[in-house]
Amino acid sequence: MDGFKPFGIPMPDLEPAVLLYEGYESIRLVDYEGLSQEEASKQMGVSRPTLTRIHDKAIKSIAQAFVEGKAILIEGGDYHSDNYWYRCEDCKKLNVSPTESRQCSYCNSKNMKRLNGADSESESDIGNGICICVHCGLEIPHRKKQPCRETNCPACGKKMMRKGSYHHQLYIKKQEENENCSINKRNAD
Repeated sequence: MDGFKPFGIPMPDLEPAVLLYEGYESIRLVDYEGLSQEEASKQMGVSRPTLTRIHDKAIKSIAQAFVEGKAILIEGGDYHSDNYWYRCEDCKKLNVSPTESRQCSYCNSKNMKRLNGADSESESDIGNGICICVHCGLEIPHRKKQPCRETNCPACGKKMMRKGSYHHQLYIKKQEENENCSINKRNAD
């Protein structure tokens, strides 16, 4: 999964709260697995005070999203792992493995996307691409190290998104569904 969003609000209309991968991992280890902060810090290869800062920041991002009605986007950060992280593109579950594996441990699908390492977006790739405003259609070149969603459209002031991204594809799909629904309603009348 790339994140979560409140029910009933289209993604382009939501402000994001970013949960970094290392914050996600701290929550997984401490709150989900039930490890102490000392044990979790050893597993993550950071000091206990560093883990506390990472964990506190992650909890604050989640709380901000809940209280302010923001989407939670899980991404980026500064993490290093000897494990291989994959997302199954069929069942959407996160697979973490100490060895390279191209098969989902939940549904046995081979449709896996690597989140760290060779298949993931590298630092040199950031900066390529286009930011698009889905409200007015304006496209601008993506600025290195600045997520498109943090850019306001110069024409209409709305938040932009990366052209062709997962969220952009979801938006297009939703627009097509709405258009088909409107056509079907007009035909029924």
